[in-house]
Amino acid sequence: MRHYWLSADAADDWLRRLPGARVPERFGSRAEALAWLDGEWAGLVGAVQWAAEDRFADVAVQLAACLGMYLEWRRYFEDWLTIARVVLRATRRLGDPSHEGNAWNNLGIALREAGETAEAIEAHEYARDLYQAMGDPYREGTAWMNLGIVLRMAGKVRKAIEAQTRACELYRTIGDRHREASARNNLGSALLEDGRPDEAIVEFTCAISLYEEVGDHQREAIAWMNLGITFAETGRLDEAFNAYGKSLEMRKEYDDWYGMGLTLANVAGACEAADRLVDARAHYLQAADAFTRGNAPAEAAKARAQAERLTASPTDKPTPASPPAHTTDSARPVPPPPDAPDTVGP
Repeated sequence: MRHYWLSADAADDWLRRLPGARVPERFGSRAEALAWLDGEWAGLVGAVQWAAEDRFADVAVQLAACLGMYLEWRRYFEDWLTIARVVLRATRRLGDPSHEGNAWNNLGIALREAGETAEAIEAHEYARDLYQAMGDPYREGTAWMNLGIVLRMAGKVRKAIEAQTRACELYRTIGDRHREASARNNLGSALLEDGRPDEAIVEFTCAISLYEEVGDHQREAIAWMNLGITFAETGRLDEAFNAYGKSLEMRKEYDDWYGMGLTLANVAGACEAADRLVDARAHYLQAADAFTRGNAPAEAAKARAQAERLTASPTDKPTPASPPAHTTDSARPVPPPPDAPDTVGP
């Protein structure tokens, strides 16, 4: 158990590492850390189940706290839900409010990805209240940010804006510019959904600047994509293509296949808006391939369906795409910001 914990902790450090940060002692690279996690995944999931036994509970909880980033990256949401429930029960037995808050936070993310938005909202509210009682503004900001995401998914956009604004205020107060970037990115998504694109552009642009400052290109790619979506929705297609191009460059840097799928699907939607139907079809097919490699079969199927919709004889006019609503069913799918479901470590 201790070996798993220390190794997973080092692997997690690699996944979260920013340029210039210390190099973790274990593993020679991010790719090596990911390969170890992939190879040991079944054993790691099994080991976390030992949290049900009091003598292993503490180390199992610590181990689980090191796996959130990996679970999100590989999109193993069913395993995440299983682990999160086991860990929550263990932390409540241990009586540690910090670990319990983390457990509620990570359970909320897993529930959100499973489509259980009402339960996810409740989980993030529990986490927020625990962090507030502890006087921990850093983790409270994380809870507000994740709560804001699921509120937006539940259609409670005004409340989502309030939650993300509160997260921004907390991170500004404690001087955490990295997390402030995430909160601003998510605030931009909520503002866009509320029909306030000009304000959304301001937030996405600020998030990009902050991410660039701290060297987080992986999340900067998300903000560039969201900025591109906003430009596309307001008819500024040249600017949208430029933003999507920057997003794709950064996605490729990290082999972020799911993220590439999202960006490529949005490029395809912008191509449709520009009446470049051959290009649109090609990008939908590329998106489908990227989604497949990113363990997102449902998204891959939707992208292929969009490509098939555009497959017609040269004289045929293809069936128009659905309106650009803020769902992944539209020609320009606004994604849930992968950055925002912020996992909390030990």
